[in-house]
Amino acid sequence: MLNRRGFLLCLLALFFLVSCKPKYGVNSAPNLTTAAADQVILIDFDQISDDVIDSMDPEDFPFVKNLTISGSNDTHMVEVNAEIVDNVSNEALTIFLDQLMREISNAAAVQDFRYSKSTDDSYGSFFQKYGIHYVITKGEETVEDVTVQPGESFPFTA
Repeated sequence: MLNRRGFLLCLLALFFLVSCKPKYGVNSAPNLTTAAADQVILIDFDQISDDVIDSMDPEDFPFVKNLTISGSNDTHMVEVNAEIVDNVSNEALTIFLDQLMREISNAAAVQDFRYSKSTDDSYGSFFQKYGIHYVITKGEETVEDVTVQPGESFPFTA
């Protein structure tokens, strides 16, 4: 009787173990929130400023004393003001501006997935819709004061 009871308990335990296996089936696509292509998504320029300034390593650009970034969703314009030290080469300034445009574009692409991020030869699609006005100063002297309208080429290469 005891052996029979033990056998039934083992059989019952085995039955429960066999019935508790993982279920394999077709994975359904996750529900992703998407916005319509014509839906207006306002860019948070304070967040872009924070993200870009955090990503621009001061060790890579020690000649930049101050950097401010702002923008307007109404005018579709980004405003950049950078103060640099004396004796900065044009090449160093071009490298800085190139990296700055990439970081701005990438930060905007994080906020609105419809913008493509920058690549080796492009600043992404953000600057197709938004223009940029950047002013580079050295003390009281204005080194560069450039406005690039949406879709226009930058005066330096991507």
